Amino acid sequence: MKYRKSNNLYNKSIEERQKLEKLNHSMLDITQAVVGTENPEELYKLILAKVIDFIPGANVGSIMIKNDQGLYECSVHQGFDDEKIKDFQIPLEETIIWKYTGGHITKSEIIDDVSLIKNLELKPLTVDPEEWSIRSTIAVPLILSGEVAGILHIDSRELKAFSSEDLKSMEYIRSNLEIALQKFQLYRNMVLLSRYDSLTNAYNRNYFMEQFETVLNKSERYKEKFSLIIFDIDDLKKVNDTFGHMAGDLVLKKFSETTRNKIRKTDTFARWGGDEFMAIFYDITDEEIAEKISEIRQTLDINPVITTSDNFSVSFSYGHAFFPVEGESFDQLLKTADNRMYVNKRKKRKESSPEEK
Repeated sequence: MKYRKSNNLYNKSIEERQKLEKLNHSMLDITQAVVGTENPEELYKLILAKVIDFIPGANVGSIMIKNDQGLYECSVHQGFDDEKIKDFQIPLEETIIWKYTGGHITKSEIIDDVSLIKNLELKPLTVDPEEWSIRSTIAVPLILSGEVAGILHIDSRELKAFSSEDLKSMEYIRSNLEIALQKFQLYRNMVLLSRYDSLTNAYNRNYFMEQFETVLNKSERYKEKFSLIIFDIDDLKKVNDTFGHMAGDLVLKKFSETTRNKIRKTDTFARWGGDEFMAIFYDITDEEIAEKISEIRQTLDINPVITTSDNFSVSFSYGHAFFPVEGESFDQLLKTADNRMYVNKRKKRKESSPEEK
């Protein structure tokens, strides 16, 4: 009997050691992904998959992240209906963990029977549209800088599916995840600073040139075509002198936001410096460029910059050049695009001032 008991303890010790090793490997994978991943959803998917795989009895799960409106929306999930969950968002006060703890959210919580929580309305999170399929859950708050930045849910279709050991594991995971997510935020901020213009949220000049080299090499290899576009904001100096530099900043922001919303996701748009912006449009014709420019101008005309003293529309001039017919290097393309932009600018001046020769 003593031998059998000793053997059982030995086997249990091996199982616990193997489980701990698996947990540490999962945390290592997540930590490594923090630096190698720029898309937060990819990181959240990895976290959720690792946790569901590790916790016995877990059938489905989700990670809800606080959005800019202060509501919690499902960033990633496993096992739910995509259509039902995609627009689901709730305030913190309506979440399972808030209602279960009465708002005292400090650690992971096991809810053995979700249906016992009063006034809980989470129908979009059902697995089966006909019934409440989730019976129990572990709710894991992700607390960053003193606030609940997100909530990780590990769910089961069974009542009382999770043990105190599962809760201890999730608390260990939570502490590691919070550190990992803080590092991820710092990494993303570094990436943003290195790639984006802080005023306009367009790419900056250095990153644009990196992208241009990538596009150029790809286009040379696969015989693809693209167009280099240069934009110049009209009369920005006059706006600065008349209304102040804050108004000038609003002009730059308005132009950048409008243009970024009108171009394709595959195109590249950057602030080149001062009042100039640059873009790469893929596989596009003269007529399509003119149509796109017209759309941007129309949108700017009906959405003027509003200041405390006046309202005014943003106008701009542009020029373009096609690879490879009008240049096979950045300098060649820029020269052609720049010349066209100044022709365009002079034409606009003549149209607005007929007496000007």
